[in-house]
Amino acid sequence: MAEYKGIKGFKVQYLDQDPVPAVAGWTAGNNMNTARAFLGGVGIQTAALAFGGYTTTYIGATEEYNGSTWTTVPATMGNARGQMGSAGTQTAALGFAGEDNGSPGKPTATEEYDGSTWTAGGSLSLLRAGLAGAGIQTAALGFGGGASGAPAPTPAATEEYNGTSWTAGGSLNTGRAFLAGAGIQTAGLAIGGNEDPPSYSTATEEYNGTSWASNPTGLNTGRNGLTGAGIQTAALAFGGNIGSNVGATESYDGSTWTTVSSLTTARRTVGGAGTQTEALAFGGITTVSVAATEEYADNSPYADKTVKNVGQVWYNGTTKELKFTDETFSSAWATGGNMGTTRFAIAGAGTQTSALAFGGEVPPYTGSTEEYNGATWASNPTGLNTARSFLGGCGTQTAGLGFGGEIPAVTGATEEYDGSTWANNPTGLNTARKILAGCGTQTAALAFGGNTGSTTGATEEYDGSTWTSNPTGLNTVRYGLAGCGTQTAGLAFGGAAPVPGPTGATEEYDGSTWTSSPGSLNTARSYISGAGIQTAGLAFGGYDGTNYSTATEEYDGATWTSSPASLSIGRIGIGNAGTQASALAFGGENPGGKTASTEEYTITGTKNIKTVTVS
Repeated sequence: MAEYKGIKGFKVQYLDQDPVPAVAGWTAGNNMNTARAFLGGVGIQTAALAFGGYTTTYIGATEEYNGSTWTTVPATMGNARGQMGSAGTQTAALGFAGEDNGSPGKPTATEEYDGSTWTAGGSLSLLRAGLAGAGIQTAALGFGGGASGAPAPTPAATEEYNGTSWTAGGSLNTGRAFLAGAGIQTAGLAIGGNEDPPSYSTATEEYNGTSWASNPTGLNTGRNGLTGAGIQTAALAFGGNIGSNVGATESYDGSTWTTVSSLTTARRTVGGAGTQTEALAFGGITTVSVAATEEYADNSPYADKTVKNVGQVWYNGTTKELKFTDETFSSAWATGGNMGTTRFAIAGAGTQTSALAFGGEVPPYTGSTEEYNGATWASNPTGLNTARSFLGGCGTQTAGLGFGGEIPAVTGATEEYDGSTWANNPTGLNTARKILAGCGTQTAALAFGGNTGSTTGATEEYDGSTWTSNPTGLNTVRYGLAGCGTQTAGLAFGGAAPVPGPTGATEEYDGSTWTSSPGSLNTARSYISGAGIQTAGLAFGGYDGTNYSTATEEYDGATWTSSPASLSIGRIGIGNAGTQASALAFGGENPGGKTASTEEYTITGTKNIKTVTVS
């Protein structure tokens, strides 16, 4: 049926200025190179600096963010530490006090960063950690925190830095540690924190260069371990701890805090930078230190403006230019945390930040189960009831399904995972097999292909209790294939057919029948892995008949397109999870042996304004 746009054409808008970005709230940025918590952060969203922090020990590592990518710089802090105060910009930063690996563990030292090197500055008068900072390198403010030893604890103390030395300023009205700061030396803001006796503080105070004044309204969510950005009259507070991690974000207008969109990843002791309307959050703790970065944009200043949308066409009446908006995409594989158990022929389920890995071959056959949180793998001591390799898997981290495999005989055993324990389903697959593929959920799964002793195209559907065979099966019988999607919209691709070997054949399942897609993989391969859905699939790794492949391809429902991003390690028998735009590859085997490495695949879209030129 014809559409209005096809009949009438595009509507061309007349605008006095180009549209503004149509982004609101927090969106994912690229991960830091070093996951950490209790770190320092300064700068703006497109030119930020992260330094120090805690991994399994305090570190001095420094990274710079350019608005899209973190780069580790050679310079590290002279005194590795975390829980410090910070102030300044990417090329003129300040880190002071905090906690280090020594004894008593709370240095008074200050360090200055000039864009390439850290050098010593003047020391604070008081030992403390968990303090906040504000201002610039030559006019900074340090306040709050917890002290130990001599001098005595002074969690309300404030000190001012002039680029050379620290002097005492006016004390906070409410003493506290693990608070957030924002603003400048003569117009600072103290936010939240942990009071003594312990309580999650809502307290907000403003500094005028001499004394602090309390704002009676305070935060909506009292917390510690939060981070701040912006200035005294336009600030943002985000993340923290209320007994559990929160992503709560609040915006301050100089008198009142307003709750806005929360961080996607709830966490505490996060690094921060930026302004009230363009902030950056990086690192912190979920259950472990993370490398995740998020960018905040608030378009309320543009409430009366036209926002940017892909396909938009307009005439800019000011510049007298005809323009349109398109979108370009970039993709990349990044290194994630290694698995605890090195293995291949493994099954996976879940998402990139909440994945499940189970089974495989070490050797011997293993039932080992591990959970991934976006940064590290944690082992579950129970494992599968039937240790095996070359099994199928699907579902989520808390509702996973494992079926089939090799023990070394082929098996149809089916097990369900509830987030802590695997339970056997006594029925199992109707066709016991190994090197099969699967997709769907724990209560609506699909199993297809594999090897029973001979190659099969058998297809079965699972309803949460019983497998039912579909008599039609795959059009191309094969094993070592990959699958993704749902029980009623599945995708099968790659694998090894009896003749001629690795195949690129792709088939789509509609809940009853497999239909061959005209779009085959560009690189035919077996023992391949994949992620995504029927109309947005991802294929990676495998064996192309000669080499262990690093190739990655994206499927749009009709055609496979080779991605410019390749796995760093060519391998087979990889575990998989996630979507086309946010996938996870883990484990596997290459010519050098089995591996525990994890890689994360991300597709990022950028909206671009283009000008139409006529010649």
